[in-house]
Order: sequence, then structure tokens, then C-alpha cells
Amino acid sequence: MSNIKEFCLLYDDRSRTENVFLDAWLAEDKRTQMSDSRYNGYIRNRITSPIDGFAVGAFSGIAEYWRADQPVDKDYRLIPMTEGINMHKSVSFLAEEYIIREGRGAVKFMSLLRRKRNFSPAAFSAAWSGRHAALVRSVEEVWRLFRGYRQNHVIPGTCRKLDGSNMARPYDGIVEIWFDSLTDLERTMMSERYRAMIRPDEENFVDLPNTRMFSTETIVFPAKSDSSASAS
Repeated sequence: MSNIKEFCLLYDDRSRTENVFLDAWLAEDKRTQMSDSRYNGYIRNRITSPIDGFAVGAFSGIAEYWRADQPVDKDYRLIPMTEGINMHKSVSFLAEEYIIREGRGAVKFMSLLRRKRNFSPAAFSAAWSGRHAALVRSVEEVWRLFRGYRQNHVIPGTCRKLDGSNMARPYDGIVEIWFDSLTDLERTMMSERYRAMIRPDEENFVDLPNTRMFSTETIVFPAKSDSSASAS
């Protein structure tokens, strides 16, 4: 059975620096000491400074939880912190995890995806996990630099703002790709084969531009699919 993950995308209303925002998040984690049996894994993603042409600072942090409840209560959500958070601009959703390549690296690239309007959620999911994943694996120039690659397919009807309101255009997926270095990430995204083969295929089913971010992740406690992982 695939893992079900819960993502909480935090928008900081106070425009705090990365370190100040992280300190507030750490303090909240320490205060609450999450012990909810609905969860068996938690990763804290601090979104790092945007780099022109590659990523934007759309959110300040992304909490990533692995759900343990069966069946999953789709209405229940965990919010890691609320002080200084814009609840209308912050987002939560549940997603099914597809592990294309197991592993992690020093640099993590995350991208929020929306499907093209002529694709149903099922058709989008099939195109992404099927043809597109196979294409990425086949391009050695790109694939050899991926240290980990996971697709998270949003479960329809679960994407909402933290204030409870609906999104005009919900997200349909979030991808996580790990590299050994920022240099490797840039080399991948700027490579001729990526731009000639992989990016054009994305345009077939993804409504571009997508929201791309860099994160520094900390495994607060291991997820079911990362039982042997250690904090980074």
C-alpha cells in the first residue's frame, strides 16, 4: 500500500528571515511535542532563499507528515504553528506517495504542480507516474544526478487553505528531488537533454509555470518509508 502524506505549506505573514522563522517553528515543535497516533513520520522543510530562474519563495516552510491512521481521516489536519502565519495563504493537502528512486541528498528541490485543465486527476496521475517517470529514468544525463525522486499525488478534494476556505485552483501534486549539491541541481535543470526531452513532456500534462522551491529538510522522526533515515 502506498504511503499517504499530509503537507502543510506555511506562509509567513511577518516576513521573518529564514533563521528567525525556523527558530519559531522549532520552539513550537518543542512546546507541542507531537505524539498524535495518526502520524508515524514528520519532516520539517525550511524553504531557503530563492534563486532567480530556478525557484521562488512562495512559502516559508513545508511540514510533511506520514499518516498512520487506516482509513485516513481526510478531514483531520495538523498545523505545526499558527503565530504569524497567514491562514488564508497557507495550504494543506493529502497526497499519495510514489517512490520513483529511494534515497536523499544534501539539496532538495520541491515543485508544486497543477494539471492542465483538459486532464482529469486520474489522467494527470497516470501521465506523471507512468510515461513521465519512465522518461526521466531513461535520460541518463539527468537520472544519474538524482539521489532521490518522489512524486506526491494530491488526493482529490483534500486541498484547502488553513482557514478552511477552498482554493480556486487546487494543487494536484508536489515533487521532491534530491541532489548531492546545488551545482548538480543546476546542471540537471540546464542540461540539453532535460530541456529537450523532459521539460517538453511536463508541458503535456502540467499547467506551467509551476511553483519551484529549494528546501533544507530535517527528519524530526522517521517516516514509515524512511525507517533507517537519520536527521540531516
